Amino acid sequence: MNLQRWFALFKPSVICLTVLLLLSAGFPAYAAEGGVVPANDESPSGIRLSALEAVIDSYITPARKVNTAAVSVAVVNNGGTIFNKAYGLADVEHNVAADTDTVFEWGSVTKLLVWTSVMQLVEQGKLDLQTDIREYLPEGFFKKLKYDEPITLLNLMHHNAGWQDRYTDLFYMEKDDVPDLYKALRIYEPRQVYKPGTVVAYSNYGAALAGYIVELQSGVPFYTYVKEHIFESLGMNATSLHPTLQDNSFVAAARSRIQGYTAERELIKKNITYMGIYPAGGAIGTTADAAKFMAALVPPAGSRSPLFQSDETLKQMLTPSLMYEGTNVPRVAHGFFVNEHAVRTLEHGGNTWAFSSNFVFDPVSGFGMIVMVNQQNEGQYCVGLVDRVFGTYTPAAYSGELPDSSEVEGTYIRARRVIHGFGKMIEYLNLAYIEPVNTRVSKWNGDPSRQFAPYAYTKINSSGIDYFIRDDQGKIIKLSNMYGDYLPLSGFAAQSIGISLIALGLGAFITLFTLINQFIRWLIRRFKRLHKPVSRLDRYYMWFNIAGLVFILNNTIMFFRSMNATAYTGVYVHLALNIIYILLAAGYIVLLLLKLRRSNSGRLRKVLYVLSGLSAVLFSALIIGWDLYF
Repeated sequence: MNLQRWFALFKPSVICLTVLLLLSAGFPAYAAEGGVVPANDESPSGIRLSALEAVIDSYITPARKVNTAAVSVAVVNNGGTIFNKAYGLADVEHNVAADTDTVFEWGSVTKLLVWTSVMQLVEQGKLDLQTDIREYLPEGFFKKLKYDEPITLLNLMHHNAGWQDRYTDLFYMEKDDVPDLYKALRIYEPRQVYKPGTVVAYSNYGAALAGYIVELQSGVPFYTYVKEHIFESLGMNATSLHPTLQDNSFVAAARSRIQGYTAERELIKKNITYMGIYPAGGAIGTTADAAKFMAALVPPAGSRSPLFQSDETLKQMLTPSLMYEGTNVPRVAHGFFVNEHAVRTLEHGGNTWAFSSNFVFDPVSGFGMIVMVNQQNEGQYCVGLVDRVFGTYTPAAYSGELPDSSEVEGTYIRARRVIHGFGKMIEYLNLAYIEPVNTRVSKWNGDPSRQFAPYAYTKINSSGIDYFIRDDQGKIIKLSNMYGDYLPLSGFAAQSIGISLIALGLGAFITLFTLINQFIRWLIRRFKRLHKPVSRLDRYYMWFNIAGLVFILNNTIMFFRSMNATAYTGVYVHLALNIIYILLAAGYIVLLLLKLRRSNSGRLRKVLYVLSGLSAVLFSALIIGWDLYF
């Protein structure tokens, strides 16, 4: 579910001071550096609560004029909702205004329901965060594990159980196609590619798996457990978690009244999808209901959260459980991501097929904010408005001696990606580049506004802290932010996408040129009424070039299908065609070696035969190199 935001300087001594404050204050001292906690009548950015509506209105009203559909905002303070308002159009085409009864898809914010459910069962002694989850699952549940190391619930919360990403079987277009959670997890199971605990790679599968463990330990479907132990406890009557909304008729009806749009406000015609592994992102409801959930996470002083039997369980859940490697700086608090604004916050963003959301709160002051938008990959409100209300983090100037920025210069790739399988090329189209500006500063992807200093943390679009992680010899081995790690690429791997595009372009040019040449020859033969017999090599040559054109079209279609809601079985035909192409290519090369010397064709014709052989080698190398056959 995809989110990048970035860079500013940070003073290492301040990290130490912050950690000392955390340790001395007990649970969970998340104030920004200096320990500043906003006054109860102010937002973290200093906005008076009495003026909050005017500030939000003034931000949203002019912004709505360009590419905005519907925006819903709720603000929580001191255990209650103090602001709840909807703006814009739920259905642009029919001029249907959004209101406080409009439902929005939570996306990955749903995962917070999973982690809360897990902690409820931990409190009851039914789950243990350090136990290998295979003790809770049916025997032989996993089929694609690479390592024998235990996988714990903490690994699932930290997204470091080691699984690669998937581009298929996440969404279904029809209700009847949605399997139950057990079957959905078996279908969706990705390969384990990292040793547990070593690499943070955001995982929908891991969160859904935790939901299934809750289901097994509670004895009821996960959506039923959440309804009984969270929704009903908090009076959240306008929220559904069932993958096809069968548990809430109000939400089902309300969902039909809101449409989904692109970030440019273009209607996504088929914007109702169904998530098989729904604990990872299937909740739908009003922003007012989501605010009730947030308020239960930050109850007023002296009050107990209705979600837990003991305050200690809530404190444990909101206490950092994963630090950035080699530091004492919090990264994740039992599934809640730690971020910096004017104060340190816990948060989680979400994106679905056609919706975006952000869930941000300060556990010290009890101030929180929810933003939901019916547009995909939206940032103007989910990020910009949050920054306006929570403030942006302003680190102290760094005064220490910094190494040359050439140390971190290079190409980086997200750890969250497909490593084995036909989708592995996709992430290579979105590599991150860090280039030196001078000996003290670098820039990200050529953007001078995203400058940072090595050893310091950085922020990209205000959504996360980033650290360069070193090995024992001081070599940079990864770039880390709260959502995941970026791993360095070098040599052929760093250039592989460029080389592949050149190979694809050259092969496509040869294929099209030879097909055009063949068509012209056919026209000439028809015009002159020539009936000269066609050789076996010539016939194979013609059909093989047609196969080359099919290869290009086949993989173009597969690429776009994999970016949409499709099942892995839906791309079988594309993978099979690629295997057939390799067999045809091998046959053509063998025939070329046997027949070329003895052919009576002219020199130019023989050159074309060889060029087609070259395109066969190039296309086959792409299929094998990019796993376009499984």
